[in-house]
Amino acid sequence: MSEQSNRVSAAWLVPFVVLVVVAWVLVDTWSTRGIMVSVHFSDGHGLAPGDRVRCRGIEVGIVDRVLLEDEGVEVWVELEPEDADRVARVGARWWISRPQINWTRVSGLDSLVGPRFVLVDPSSGDTAIAHDFEGLSEAPTIEHFAEGDLSLILLAETRGTLHAGSAVLYRGVRIGTIQSTSLAPDATGVEVKALIEEKYTPLVRTNSKFFQTGAFDLNIGLTGLRARLDSLETLFVGGVSLVTPTDPGEQSGSGARFIVAESAEDKWLQWRPKIDLE
Repeated sequence: MSEQSNRVSAAWLVPFVVLVVVAWVLVDTWSTRGIMVSVHFSDGHGLAPGDRVRCRGIEVGIVDRVLLEDEGVEVWVELEPEDADRVARVGARWWISRPQINWTRVSGLDSLVGPRFVLVDPSSGDTAIAHDFEGLSEAPTIEHFAEGDLSLILLAETRGTLHAGSAVLYRGVRIGTIQSTSLAPDATGVEVKALIEEKYTPLVRTNSKFFQTGAFDLNIGLTGLRARLDSLETLFVGGVSLVTPTDPGEQSGSGARFIVAESAEDKWLQWRPKIDLE
């Protein structure tokens, strides 16, 4: 083969090598590129491109751009590929972290100074992949649900000490949280949604009783003044207490409904059931 032929072959080899390198770079870039999802919010609250996306304290993505819509804003988020499969699913909840102070909680103080960030709580079940979400207007009362948590409906004559975010107590220990309060469908009382943490669900039985708790429970009698307070927390934000008979009934399922008494009967406070929580 002549020297000229060798030069021609080498000339064709160079662009081929360049093409292979470019193709490899493109494939590598594509494989490491984040997954894009859009989240619609009523207000951007100062969110900007470059702000971080967090899930349970871990960064899982970054805000790519924030766009105005007719009513609200559209936030495009780039999720890390290894996290997108867990986070970008139907039922995931998204909200913008910002300082919020109310009777039951203080949240978002880490965004008081510095940039905002987006928080996401994945769905608890194995749901379908999604790329478009409706964000929450404010931080949820409960930031994370476990699959085994128990959802209850509590019925009371008046709201009284029952507030979203306040505690469900058992012997003064917080075992759950009140999610929301609203008028009953027939407006004859108040309907309260409560969530019991998974490890405490065995405490809720078909014959359990609930009663409002909060502020001071004062009794004036022959022996003088007696005050009862389940916890310092209930002094300010109220809540509801659960008691279960010494002979407990069947364990309650999700969606069970209970009447909330204004106060506990004396015999309820004497109950001492032995219930295995392990």
